[in-house]
Amino acid sequence: MRATQQALAQDSVRDEAYDIPYSTLHVNIVPNQCVLDFEIRTLPGNDGRTLLDNVRTRFAHCSDAAPPVIEEVSAYPGLDTHAASDAVRLLEALPDATAKQKVAFGTEGGLFSTRLSIPTVVCGPGGIEVAHKPDEYVALEQLKACDVFLARMIDSLT
Repeated sequence: MRATQQALAQDSVRDEAYDIPYSTLHVNIVPNQCVLDFEIRTLPGNDGRTLLDNVRTRFAHCSDAAPPVIEEVSAYPGLDTHAASDAVRLLEALPDATAKQKVAFGTEGGLFSTRLSIPTVVCGPGGIEVAHKPDEYVALEQLKACDVFLARMIDSLT
């Protein structure tokens, strides 16, 4: 797994607009169940299926024991909405628009964008630094700011 991640960091597609500019592979180990959960987050231009096949190949050659079973639970393509898209321009035109940046986490937005050809942006309250952790939360101030944001968006569309 480490070798695959190093290869992604060194030789993979790069996009410096992301705070982590290459595809990543994350590992979670649950020892009492002998389960290794991992996620592959791909940037547009990397094929998740190819990366998963590379992991399978590496696992198949890692020991004399029976190879592990790899179960794919879900898959989604990387999201790369062009900065000149209508969706991005709509958000930028709102009063007090926040800075745009690409997100370095997986999102179903790539499905909307690639399979349905819907320009997609990810926005909303909360912070990735507290997401998917014990005691995950969204601060009340962020929810209030989201209400203001949504009201401005509705006003811009009417």
